[in-house]
Amino acid sequence: MLIFLTLLNTVIFVFLSLMHIYWAFGGQMGKDAAVPTIDSGEKLFIPSSFGTLIVAAGLLVFALINLFAYVISAGFINIQYIRYGILGVGFVFLLRATGDFNYVGLMKKHKDTVFAKMDTRFYAPLCLSLFLSHLLIFITITS
Repeated sequence: MLIFLTLLNTVIFVFLSLMHIYWAFGGQMGKDAAVPTIDSGEKLFIPSSFGTLIVAAGLLVFALINLFAYVISAGFINIQYIRYGILGVGFVFLLRATGDFNYVGLMKKHKDTVFAKMDTRFYAPLCLSLFLSHLLIFITITS
């Protein structure tokens, strides 16, 4: 199970990172549904290209942490660093799934925008499943 979860998480993070790189360099597909909006449709913030690249880099780091969990037998890094790195990534996605109680996450109040509908159907459940998979990996990796 460890191999499957770590590789699945790695693929998800690489895909999400590539999407952010695409957006940072001017790609438009899916961009309108990726940023929270108020009920009138106005975006809460306009992400900069640099900020989007930072998110892409963070997602690649998350992919690497999952790969290190997969190749733990190589012994390059102390197993405890990997375990708590995995747990940290999981909690990042638990926080994202929970959201800000207004526009983002499972607990949001505003639910009628394009972003909110995509968040309810896809983004928040994905974040919750990433948290659960990281929790399982954390438990599975023996110290």
